Amino acid sequence: MNLDVVWSKENYCEFIEFLRGFEDIDYKKFISKINKDCVSEYIGVRTPVLRKIAKAIAKSDYLGFIKHNTHKFYEEKIIHGFIINYADVTYEDLIKMLKEFIPFISSWSLVDVVATKFKQINNNKEEALKDISKFSESQNPWEVRLGLVLILNSYVEEKYIDRVLSICKSVNTKHVCYEKENDELKVPYYVSMANAWLLSECYIKFPKIVTVLFNNRTIDPWTHNRALQKIRDSCRVDISRKNSLKNLKIKFGKTP
Repeated sequence: MNLDVVWSKENYCEFIEFLRGFEDIDYKKFISKINKDCVSEYIGVRTPVLRKIAKAIAKSDYLGFIKHNTHKFYEEKIIHGFIINYADVTYEDLIKMLKEFIPFISSWSLVDVVATKFKQINNNKEEALKDISKFSESQNPWEVRLGLVLILNSYVEEKYIDRVLSICKSVNTKHVCYEKENDELKVPYYVSMANAWLLSECYIKFPKIVTVLFNNRTIDPWTHNRALQKIRDSCRVDISRKNSLKNLKIKFGKTP
């Protein structure tokens, strides 16, 4: 199918049939299993194919494509996300596109596909951090994860480490809806995992600063322990540091 077109309802329907031509049943089973919380339907198209399609669309009428995108299938959402990566847009348009994509996010993989290193963010770091921080203040867990992974990919450096850790602390104490479990406040799983991932990367680069944070126990217990485990699983941390972190684990109930 020619992807260099002006998109309409009619040729978008043709596009869905075009996607079905790449269906891989085994991959469909795999991707639906690892995205078990995703409410989308699956065609079963492998990621390299979707990337190639998105790159072609991003060079032409990508706004028309997004307008007619039904977001019914997981693959449609992934292509939308890849287009944000590949489209040559200004910083302001990038943030607008990210915000418009958020309502369609329904799995961790959709977040992580979009939350890459953007040249627009790296060229506007101060302004971008303010915008991205607002994502982490949302009541929508996918939006929070998007903010955290964007920060992880662009801001784990000395100039921003204090602000990054401040965001890590505030996510789990102010802005996310909690659920009671074993008399502890539990953070939504994919928010907690993103925050733990971010904290572990911060520790690898700034171990002394992050160790103080762990000692002060200013992160919720679930995320605190998950971050420690990610650090101890890393091959970039020496054995002596890994052993010292054992004493920082918060003991309570059973981790979900």
